[in-house]
Order: sequence, then C-alpha cells, then structure tokens
Amino acid sequence: MALIAMVLTLAGTATGEAALKQLLLLSIYLQWIGLCGAGVLCAARRWLKPARAGVLFFVCWGLLVLVTFLVSSAAWMLNAQLSFGLMPGVELWSFVARNVCIAGIVALLLLRYLWERHQWQEESRAEADGRYLALQARIRPHFLFNALNSLAELIPSKPELAEEMVIDLSDLFRVSLDSRQRLIPLREEIEIVKGYMRIEEIRLGDKLLVNWEVAENTLDAQVPRLTVQPLIENGVLHGVSRLRARGMLHVIARREGDFLIVDVENPIPPEEAPKRAGTGTAINNIAQRIKLIYGDRAKLILGEDRDEFGPLFRARLRLPYVIHSGAEINAPIAQEE
Repeated sequence: MALIAMVLTLAGTATGEAALKQLLLLSIYLQWIGLCGAGVLCAARRWLKPARAGVLFFVCWGLLVLVTFLVSSAAWMLNAQLSFGLMPGVELWSFVARNVCIAGIVALLLLRYLWERHQWQEESRAEADGRYLALQARIRPHFLFNALNSLAELIPSKPELAEEMVIDLSDLFRVSLDSRQRLIPLREEIEIVKGYMRIEEIRLGDKLLVNWEVAENTLDAQVPRLTVQPLIENGVLHGVSRLRARGMLHVIARREGDFLIVDVENPIPPEEAPKRAGTGTAINNIAQRIKLIYGDRAKLILGEDRDEFGPLFRARLRLPYVIHSGAEINAPIAQEE
C-alpha cells in the first residue's frame, strides 16, 4: 500500500511539503481500504466456502469494489469536513468513480493471481500425492519379499512356528495396505514393528535381542506409516542375522525441542561374515517420503559409531514433533534398500 501511495504521489503535481502531506494521507487512505477489504473477506469466508470457484471469484471482486466505494465516499466527506486539501475541487462522484475503477482493475488482477497460485498449489499437491502413493506402494513388495524369505527359511525346520508366522504376516500386510492415514502415532508404528519382530524372533530364536528406550512423551507423536519398521528390518537383515553370536538392536525414541528423534542401532558384523546384498530401496523410499511430507524439516541420517560392545550402525530419523495429524500433512505438501 505504501508503494502504491508513493507511486500516486510521484505521478501527481504536488511538491515539497504538500507532496509529503499527500503521501501520508494517501497511505492512510489505502491502508484503510486494504484493512477493510481483508476484514470483509474474512467475515464472509464462512458463507463463501460452499460457493463454486467462479461465483467465489466474482463475489470477492464485488466485495472489494464495494469496500472501495464506501471508504472513498467516507474519505471524500471527511476531507470536505476537515479541509485536508487532499482533493481540492474534485467532485464526490468523480473521486469515487475513479477509485472504484482503479480498485476494480487491481482487485481483478490480484484475484486472478491468487486463483492461478491456488491452481498451481493444487497441481503440486496432486503431483506430490501421486509420488507419495507410488513410494508407499513400492515399500510393500520390498517388505513382502523379505518376510516371505524369512517364512521360506522357517518352513523346513519349524513348520508349526511357520503357521504362527503366517498369521503375524497377515496382520502386518493388513496394516501396511491401509492407506487411509499416512501419519500414525509412534505407538502404532511400534506395534507394527513388534509384529515384524515376532516373525524374526521365530526365525532367529535367541540370537535376536531388542532393547527399547522409548520416552513416554513420544508415543503420541505422528510419524509416517512404515518408516521405523524398514529401519529395524535393515538392522536385522544386515546386522544381527549376519552375526554368529547374539546381537542386540537398540530402538531409542526421544523428543528434542520441536523434533522427534528415533534411533535404530544394530551391531556391525565382522568382515568375514556372510554378506547380504541390498538395493537401498527402503532407505531411499523413507528419505523421499519424509521429504514429500515435511520438506527440509525432516532428515534420515545414516552413519557408523561405536559403543562399549563394539562398532554399530545407526539410522536416525529426525521428524517435526507433531501430536495431531492435520489434513495438510496427511496429504503430502513438500517435495530404499
């Protein structure tokens, strides 16, 4: 508004002190039009929500023109009463008509810009949504492949336990195929993980140990579905299962300020241990999905470290700490082993 007032002042003939006075009064006048227009549109928002896009466009344009008409009329009358000298010799109808015409053109351009911006956002949201669904669909076959391999290994040696494993698998697939919610509480993701761990414990027996350090205040935090589970799956397949002795997975969840931190740590097998080839699908998938949902606010950090028991591999998930998942997050908004 101040920039418009400055342009109008420079376009006029006033100079010196008169120009400064005109700039001040024009700024106040335009601020009133802007504030009143915004207030009217906000007040009318409740009734305009059900309207179609075309109707909404022209109603908003009409309201802005009407506000300009009323404020211009009030400004002319106030100037006539108090003799500001802002518009000497200008008739009411001339002053109001000129301002209404200017407001009509500016409002039309502004609403057109907002409409184009809205269309672009909707297209971007739809594109991100499609990419997210594709990534979500890609993680399921990866999970299914690894789970069926575990089941195949178990059938010859422990057929009775293989039957229990099939039941756990059916529960896990039911959960993984549910796409109604993309964000779920961490406690639900942990239940998915525990179902997967029961399958691996049947296959690996006492070789697999899990240490849970999950802070109480993190259980209701929202996380994307099937983000922690693939990290633990990686820890089992590329860490514990390659050890000759027992191996322990550490799962640590805590809150750090506005962020939820989830660490999955697994021991690093010795060089001579049999290797399992990985494609990176799960890790890349998780990184892309959290990028789509949170943008640059979320990170997946991978690295090696060492504790009192030896070298370990750590996968750290750093997500914004959110308790209630809004629709704007459940529908991706941002921009695999």
